[in-house]
Amino acid sequence: MKLLDEMSWPEIEAGLGQTRTVILPVGATEEHGPHLPTFTDTLQAMQVARAAAERCDIFLAPPLHYGVCRSTRGFPGTITVGHDALRAFMQDLLLSFCDSGFENILILTGHAGGQHMAALEEACQRALEERDLRVSLVSLFDLIDIKAVETPGDGHSGEIETSLMMVIRKDLVKGRPEGHFPKRPRFMILKDVRHLMGNGIMGNPALASPEKGKVFFEMAVQGVIQALEELESFPGKREK
Repeated sequence: MKLLDEMSWPEIEAGLGQTRTVILPVGATEEHGPHLPTFTDTLQAMQVARAAAERCDIFLAPPLHYGVCRSTRGFPGTITVGHDALRAFMQDLLLSFCDSGFENILILTGHAGGQHMAALEEACQRALEERDLRVSLVSLFDLIDIKAVETPGDGHSGEIETSLMMVIRKDLVKGRPEGHFPKRPRFMILKDVRHLMGNGIMGNPALASPEKGKVFFEMAVQGVIQALEELESFPGKREK
């Protein structure tokens, strides 16, 4: 593994002779119920990315700690940026990675809100229009086999995230609260949903366990490795 932020430029230059692939973890600074820390999304993305980078001997970039957080923005500790800000910043990052010699960039996001994902995808599309590079956008949640999850519709701060944190940083897990599933309108777009969010959980952390966390973690790592293989080997000319 090549930790980008701990390397000098000559070391990076030498490393680029071995691989031009880098993982960029993305998270959020966001409430995660009364039992998990605000950097849960970032930490989970970073640790999964680190494990994959170690096994594949590729570069690991420093994480992006902020994202678009709409549903949770009314809670203390949720620090959000706008869609346009995230899109523009990520686009600039992708262009700069390319200009620095990287050809294959995998964005692994531990936060998967709708506007957040849309901003990242648009940034990728715009960067591809300007540079000859390959980019993959992977949500950590998409790598977990739902058949291994007991909670139907488990999400934010629920069984999956709590189980992962019990493996990654068990010292920061403050219990396993009962499940909570906010009831939101199906079609209405609301200005503020804080009054519907209760304690900030959207899932069931009560069913979390370290054993499940180990299974979910390995699923995520294997999913990233498969995405890396696709990124590096996909046939055809890169789009400009």
